[in-house]
Amino acid sequence: MKFIKGIIIGLLFISSQLKGQDSYFSQFYALPIYLSPSLAGSTEQTRFVSIYRNQWANLPNAYVTYAFSFDHYIRNYKSGIGAMVIRNQEGGLYNNTSIGLSYNYTIKINEQLNIRPGIFAATNINNIDYSEIEFADQMTRNSSTTIEVLDKEQIQYYDFSVSALAYTPKYWFGVTGDHLMTLNKQVAFDNIYPPLKMVFYGGAKFKLFENVRSQVDRYFSLSVLYKTQAGFHQFDLGTNFEREPYRIGLWLRGSPGINESFNINALVLLVGTTYKDFLINYSYDITLSRLLSATGGAHEVSLSYRFDFRGINNKRKRMAALPCPSF
Repeated sequence: MKFIKGIIIGLLFISSQLKGQDSYFSQFYALPIYLSPSLAGSTEQTRFVSIYRNQWANLPNAYVTYAFSFDHYIRNYKSGIGAMVIRNQEGGLYNNTSIGLSYNYTIKINEQLNIRPGIFAATNINNIDYSEIEFADQMTRNSSTTIEVLDKEQIQYYDFSVSALAYTPKYWFGVTGDHLMTLNKQVAFDNIYPPLKMVFYGGAKFKLFENVRSQVDRYFSLSVLYKTQAGFHQFDLGTNFEREPYRIGLWLRGSPGINESFNINALVLLVGTTYKDFLINYSYDITLSRLLSATGGAHEVSLSYRFDFRGINNKRKRMAALPCPSF
């Protein structure tokens, strides 16, 4: 069993080194700080978020991600602050933990347009549990130890990202530059640091049936996301419909045709509900690629708790907050 685990973690580790890609969340607005530091405090409330993602569900512990975040909007200083912890577990043997803080400031251009520059700084810890791996030489020599020259079991490094977000009551557009340490020539060729990642996202959100007298709000939103990292390009395009307290979503994920053929490789279905100050969402990635269809897709669950300890009226908060989908 340990030898099989070693093969699995080896493949996962080699894959991560070759591709150099970060963790991905289908519910990317559910973990706003991870998408963009500019989204900290985007609801203008205090918010706690937890999210769980099981990638390749048919492979036990192949790639599991846990994330927790906190963000808050300081109205008097027009600032959003946040903290986030993400832990990736690959094959149950190779782990990565990231802990970071974010800050942004809102610049009011006019009655409609606002700009939010943001920054995020993090410390990252990579570790691998060699005790759970049985190497080939151990089997041939019938030994409990290996003669392989192993890398360090734990490596720590620092990183940061910057972002900018422009939004009106109905539209938003943002850009994030992540892993900016790689711009330093001294660390550019150090494979400890992930490669530079650029993320572009935006969308529009509309309130439906505004002329109808109803206590139930209905929203329809369209969103798009594009990211590029280490020669890999990906886009997401989707729509959400929200009718309090429920929401549903449909998303397409694929390759945009840059340096590769255009294709759709996954369909994402989302359902969610709100109970008082709690929002819970579940999404399932249906893999359309023949190569990965046997992996069982991906399950993702997010839970957030939002509140305003000052008791500001909900309607006022919604008008001031960003129009992003309620994940």
